[in-house]
Amino acid sequence: MARTRDAEQAGEARRARILAVAMKLFAENGYRGTSLAAVAEAAGITRSGVLHHFSSKEALLSAVLVERDEQAFDAVEVDQEYEGPAALRAFEIVDRLVERNSGNREFTRLSHLALFGSADAPELAQDWSNERLRTYRDNLARVFEESVAAGEVRADIDAEAIALLIVGAVTGLTELWLRDDSLDMVAAVRTLTGALRRDLVPDRG
Repeated sequence: MARTRDAEQAGEARRARILAVAMKLFAENGYRGTSLAAVAEAAGITRSGVLHHFSSKEALLSAVLVERDEQAFDAVEVDQEYEGPAALRAFEIVDRLVERNSGNREFTRLSHLALFGSADAPELAQDWSNERLRTYRDNLARVFEESVAAGEVRADIDAEAIALLIVGAVTGLTELWLRDDSLDMVAAVRTLTGALRRDLVPDRG
């Protein structure tokens, strides 16, 4: 039994190492510029070793994109204390996500791999990107709708429009920053969320 557990832990560690290496290579070189052989070499294993955990390069990219999102949200939500209305917590999470992304250009570039239907990205990545943005927008809209119902924000807001505004602003600013990292996208996003905070949350005196 001990040997079985050791083998499982070794397999999990190898899979995690493959994902970490692939995330870096995909971000640096794009999908087409990254081969399974290159991933294997960087991870210190054979190509067949990579295929043992991931059946194809597309399957590896899919796993990397999922891992990318899990890391991003874990970083801003785990062990973080948020106070006040849910809408304000949502703004704080948006601010933290953008701030974290600004500290890791490769990590952020990966999430934009298929954002605009890049010829470098397979259909799988484009589908992931579309679903990710749709889910992000829907989740934000739901938070604002629930905040209206709880009387935490103005009752006359358009929750879906605000969610679209935030997602669109973050997406566009990130794309501009990836083209020119001298731009301060963190300050820009904080300016937007700050204005929304002041506009949406009633003065509680």
